[in-house]
Amino acid sequence: MKKIFRLFSFFIAAALAAALAAPCASAAYYEPFDHPDVAYADMAYAGVDLDAVAAFCERFAQDPVGQYPALLDLYDEVYTQNELAYIRMCRNAGDGELAAACEQAESDFSYASDAIYLALSEALDGPQGDALRELMPEGEAEGFAGYEPTPADAFDASAEEAALIRQYYLLPDDRNFADAAAELYLQLAALRRDEAERAGFDSYPEYAYAYFYAREYAPEDARQLRRVVKSTLAPLYVRCLYALYEFDPAWDDEPAPDTEELLDAIGSRIGDISPELTEAFDFLRRNGLYCIGEGDALFDMGYTTALPAYRSAFLFNKVDARYSAFKDTVHEFGHFNAAYHDPTPMLYQYGNMDVSEIQSQGLELLFLPYLQEFLAGDDPDGRGAVTLAAVSDILGSVVDGCLYDEFEQAVYADPAMTVKELHALEARLNHEYGLDSISGGEPYWVYITHLFEQPCYYISYAASALPALDIWLRSSDDRDAAVDTYMKVSAARTDAWFFDVLYDNGLCDLTDRGDLTRLAQRLEQQLDPLLQSVPAAHAPIWVWGVAGAAVLLCAGLAFSRKRCRIAAERERGPCYAHNSENDGEEIE
Repeated sequence: MKKIFRLFSFFIAAALAAALAAPCASAAYYEPFDHPDVAYADMAYAGVDLDAVAAFCERFAQDPVGQYPALLDLYDEVYTQNELAYIRMCRNAGDGELAAACEQAESDFSYASDAIYLALSEALDGPQGDALRELMPEGEAEGFAGYEPTPADAFDASAEEAALIRQYYLLPDDRNFADAAAELYLQLAALRRDEAERAGFDSYPEYAYAYFYAREYAPEDARQLRRVVKSTLAPLYVRCLYALYEFDPAWDDEPAPDTEELLDAIGSRIGDISPELTEAFDFLRRNGLYCIGEGDALFDMGYTTALPAYRSAFLFNKVDARYSAFKDTVHEFGHFNAAYHDPTPMLYQYGNMDVSEIQSQGLELLFLPYLQEFLAGDDPDGRGAVTLAAVSDILGSVVDGCLYDEFEQAVYADPAMTVKELHALEARLNHEYGLDSISGGEPYWVYITHLFEQPCYYISYAASALPALDIWLRSSDDRDAAVDTYMKVSAARTDAWFFDVLYDNGLCDLTDRGDLTRLAQRLEQQLDPLLQSVPAAHAPIWVWGVAGAAVLLCAGLAFSRKRCRIAAERERGPCYAHNSENDGEEIE
């Protein structure tokens, strides 16, 4: 790999960097604020001290205005402790003691959050309420006013849910895994239906869309998107996969590079997109804020989470091949960069997953010229294969995002569904999306951790992949303008509304059929030079039953690694982010 890097001389590389970076060099996209250098190795895990939280809440009641900064710091601290527990568990897969400690931390975080929200609510109703409102961001006081403590049965249900998720992660990887995972999923679905009913919603997807993710679109909007995807983007996705099979790129089976070699490579080019991306990347490396590698010790996933007590974040990514190591790490860095530049106190951060995924998937596509360089050098066929692979992955985000959203909506609508019917549902949907020949006939949904841990999340991949593809298409006509658009999106804070970000930047809207159709046409035109010489469906079906199924499984696992950690445990009402204690923010 290092030889590939040396194909370009220092002077040529410098000239390219200057040419690509110049339009953005004068733009200041991010709001500056202090980021103290604290290495991950120096971040002590002590757990969430509920007695200390209770004692603080008593002090806060006596002087809410004076103690307000300390309240923000306390919430940052308890959130950070919860995330440190999660990182420890993910770095030590199969360690039951660390898994139990993580489950305890999540439970303690839920109780601590509830106490902090209640203390803030009561203070807003007290004599210093007006003065306290003046200190809070606009509109936030209304969200906390009148907060009611979480009922004990809701805490019990959340603990039961967390225990089931823990069981899922500890299941042995044997021939019974699929059915065992499905049994746990049915139990989770039952708990979640009850949760939605307690909250006054007619269906769990409606509840999750509004309460967990503060989405501005509803499940019925997703149904319209699915119809367009089935007729246009899904067939294009399948064509891309067949064409990629015909290319049979040499790098497809190459092992993942060493972690530092990987980061050296990405770091050598990330600033060529925009110099402002280098600040967060250098901070990540300087402080060891990552766990990237192979081996059974790591959970098979990728995510990024905030560590707000340190004004920091952490990137986790288990890698298994050269191509996916680059692609997934750049994806996660898109989240890390956004988290690093967001000064919003964690108490006021929202789980706007749709914006977050544009920040990650958009960066993947803008990084494509450098991915071509690392994997294919000057070989035009190899570079074409890299393009197909990268765009296919994002198209797969659209297709899988819709397919598994439809899967979840069907599951939550049918309390009587069985394990056998779960597997049959996925098979039926594979047929409807035209994926029969690449599905392999085996249940792959059981490997998608989001379905277990972030219910109704998957549609966010589709909703965000569309504007990310829009940015990529623009880059072929005017890269400087496309980079400018991406950088503005990357600077969006967690309280930015998804549609505001789309409309402000003129990006594709998943609720606009005309937008979707035009995007599909532009994609096909852009990809046609790579596709037109490749047979549309001539790969032997038995080959796809094995190799093709593996492609889909790897893609599904790659997508499932994009674990999104939502911001905070909020039970404040529709259009506010709400998290059960197993949620968090991938800023994934």
